[in-house]
Amino acid sequence: MQLEFRLIEDDNLWDEYVLKLPIYSFLNSSARHRYNESVGAKSFRYAIFNKEQYLGIVLLSVGFSKIFGHFLECKHSPILLNSRVEYWEEILSFCRKVGKENNCFLVRFAPLYRENEELKNFYSKNSLIKAPIHNVDALISQQIDLRKDLEELRRDMNKTKRNLLNRLLKDENALVKVFTDDSQFEIFEDFHNQTTKLKGYRDKPVRLLLAELREQISKGMCYMLIGYYNSKPIGIWQCTVYGKHMHLYQAGTDTKFRDKNINISYLLFWEALKLGKELGCEVLDLFGGVVPMQYEGKKHPWKGVNDFKQSLGGQKVTYMHSRDYPLNKLKYYIYYIYSWLITTVKGYTIKW
Repeated sequence: MQLEFRLIEDDNLWDEYVLKLPIYSFLNSSARHRYNESVGAKSFRYAIFNKEQYLGIVLLSVGFSKIFGHFLECKHSPILLNSRVEYWEEILSFCRKVGKENNCFLVRFAPLYRENEELKNFYSKNSLIKAPIHNVDALISQQIDLRKDLEELRRDMNKTKRNLLNRLLKDENALVKVFTDDSQFEIFEDFHNQTTKLKGYRDKPVRLLLAELREQISKGMCYMLIGYYNSKPIGIWQCTVYGKHMHLYQAGTDTKFRDKNINISYLLFWEALKLGKELGCEVLDLFGGVVPMQYEGKKHPWKGVNDFKQSLGGQKVTYMHSRDYPLNKLKYYIYYIYSWLITTVKGYTIKW
């Protein structure tokens, strides 16, 4: 068998291929691809065919580590309509070729499969290694089924959080407005910087986040939900809509707003549910910040975020661990030890 990997240049055609798949995310979208290109990152997108039969996609990007050099990663890909070991082996062969051409020391697969026997057999047969990283890129996430009616979704919430929501819904001073342009970027930047400083985590520079959101705006994917109290903006949820999915990509609050009786996040969640249903979405993906099942109730850097997201209802979705294929074995094993140490010292786990 000889699969064909067609490089896709047209954005509309690419998104058409992606949206035929049973599962996908906005990380597979043309908006993300164009953003990667705009910041000078190498990004390649291929539709996979067996003769004229469309099989799926693989999206490749070249990352860079100051210590170890270039690596090739497939974020939320490859994804296939029908999974067969021989397909995966040809995809790996193709990715190895691209990785070597770009002087990469590893190829990383991170497809969105919860469980898949063919994929597990392929990993085992080809000695792909569980990546020494925690569950980045929302490979564990809390997802809300938007096919349910709103009252059922409200009942799915934790009782305490539901009561807080009900109180906000009755408060005439609390409201949420939705924006689909860049008019709220200044507020977004302010709240994002406040939140990262308060929580003590690192994110990509806000200028890069805003560049990505502009790409999403150009494709009608970006929705800014701003929460107000007494006409003052105090919270923001930035949601990205792609196909049947709405993703909570970014969120922030005005940490200087100290009235603890007003947690605008619950009203933002409620309005995101309503918006997602209006747009015909089937899933609200709270997109990461969720701990592995065995870490529930235990010490973890994401415990607070995890508990908040789980209190909103829905279900925890765990995708298969990302896997690495070393192209430079010596460099990879040094990297493995280094990455394992950095991850565990910070309190995360590489097991899920």
